[in-house]
Amino acid sequence: MGKYNRLRFRLLLFITGVYAAVGISLGGLLSTIWPQYYFAWYPSIPIYFYVVEIMMLVVLEKANRKQPDNIVTCYMVTRLIKLLTTVIFLWLYVVLIGTHFKYFGLTLMLFYFMNLAFETYMFYLYEKRRMKNK
Repeated sequence: MGKYNRLRFRLLLFITGVYAAVGISLGGLLSTIWPQYYFAWYPSIPIYFYVVEIMMLVVLEKANRKQPDNIVTCYMVTRLIKLLTTVIFLWLYVVLIGTHFKYFGLTLMLFYFMNLAFETYMFYLYEKRRMKNK
């Protein structure tokens, strides 16, 4: 396994583990300790951010291979796209479902900020690898 595949595998494993742990833990807490805050569409939030994070991993990997010097621009564009799709996701929930939208929005924000931390770590690893290769 090459060094690029190892990093990709490590990141995929890290993302999967963290989203599974946080998603299951928070879902368990909401359904047992605070059932008044639990909403039926809770599982859609960790799944949405997991898919978004995997797509970002793929996009950054392709950008890093083709034009490693433009990875910062690619990173910022993917962050903007993620912000816009998250707002659309929230809007769709409010329009289509409409129940518990305050709790849905707060949970979505919690996962969004957690996702920003993962992205920062992922970007740090890409930059570290890029600087090492120069």
